[in-house]
Amino acid sequence: MKKFFALFSLLMLACAPLVGKAQTGTMFEYPIAPDPCTSLESRCNYSTAHFWYIFDFHKPLKAENDSALITTFVDYLQIMQQANRNVAKSSIRSFMNRAQANQPNFMRIIQAAEYVLYLTPQPLVDDVYLSFLQSAVEATWMKKDAKAHYSNQYRIITNTKLGAEIKNFNVTTAEGKKMKICDVPVDSAEIVLLFFTSDGTNSQFARTRIETDLGVNELVGQGYAKVINVYVGENPKEFLAEASKYPNWTLVSTNEDKDLDIRILPSFIVLDNKHRVMNKNQDVDAIKNAFNP
Repeated sequence: MKKFFALFSLLMLACAPLVGKAQTGTMFEYPIAPDPCTSLESRCNYSTAHFWYIFDFHKPLKAENDSALITTFVDYLQIMQQANRNVAKSSIRSFMNRAQANQPNFMRIIQAAEYVLYLTPQPLVDDVYLSFLQSAVEATWMKKDAKAHYSNQYRIITNTKLGAEIKNFNVTTAEGKKMKICDVPVDSAEIVLLFFTSDGTNSQFARTRIETDLGVNELVGQGYAKVINVYVGENPKEFLAEASKYPNWTLVSTNEDKDLDIRILPSFIVLDNKHRVMNKNQDVDAIKNAFNP
């Protein structure tokens, strides 16, 4: 039962609501699905597909519009959550294609997407944000620095995409062996906790909290979970020399963390036994809660 609870909790973290409840003050009146759309999905499909139809893409967006734009954007994403994923992707492509009618507006819109889907502390719906990023990457007129910024986000999210196999990055083991992360033995573990830490007291404290956690230790001891502490700091030799202090963990170091969607340190990327990303950017408290019913 505890194994099931841990797996369920980790999956539910990834499926939590995309954004919080929307505030009042929007850019325009939202479309209303016609009567023939009787199911929730069909109504959300209609509203998602037609959401921006009455929005004036040519009218300049200014700083005073930012609050209403974010609110409208949040509502769009909330409706989209109940729509068919293909409808959602098609809506985003159409929306961003039309937004290019006014390049400054396009930049404000992509910045709103980044704020809501990437910078706020919410689980990332990768497919949704990648659809927005694709439009930025393909915008030939975008300034070099901005294009590089969004292209890098596209790359690291793709490398660490929810539901997909993680990028097989290089690591160094405590024995000094060079290998790929997917080749690090995990035995029979069904859940792999890639525990990313660096230098400083925050990482040291986080290691202690996880090392002494009864729920994590129980499932690690049973072979159900595996902790791989991935160090990304400046002193890998000193860190790897401490491997004997963590007999139930595997300690490795890497300098390829910039290739991964790691937004906070210390934090966890949770993999299944096929190295697919179940969750990411989870702090110690989230992992402790998942492993302690």
